[in-house]
Amino acid sequence: MFRLFAVIFFIAFFGCASEEPRGTVTGKVAVDGIPLTEGTIYFENQNKGVALTGQIKSDGSFKLASHQGAGLVVGSYKVAISPEAMLMSADEIPLVGKNPRKPNDVKKSPLPEKYFKTSTSELSAEIKEGFNPPIFFDLKK
Repeated sequence: MFRLFAVIFFIAFFGCASEEPRGTVTGKVAVDGIPLTEGTIYFENQNKGVALTGQIKSDGSFKLASHQGAGLVVGSYKVAISPEAMLMSADEIPLVGKNPRKPNDVKKSPLPEKYFKTSTSELSAEIKEGFNPPIFFDLKK
């Protein structure tokens, strides 16, 4: 019995110890100096197979966190930004027979389409372990 407990302990201990280091990810998004008031920011690291999205708040700020904790796995990321807002909670998901939330009219967005995909946005970020200074993206029309 003791051996079984010891094996489980070592598996749990070394499994937790192998988690990759993370760095904080916060910042702001603006278009020609004016805060983007709604949208979603997307960080993607293809080498590590890691991606995470975050909501852009009304003041243009964002903060990324996952179920594993604040921030992202350390590394280089390509970034995309969409004018579409993320759902905030299960309360915002429409029930059957209810009117769904209307999507933003992408054509009316101040955000040029080139920023919608990591392959065309030309935006990037380097995330280091621990605290990272806020990232500021000032997008141009």
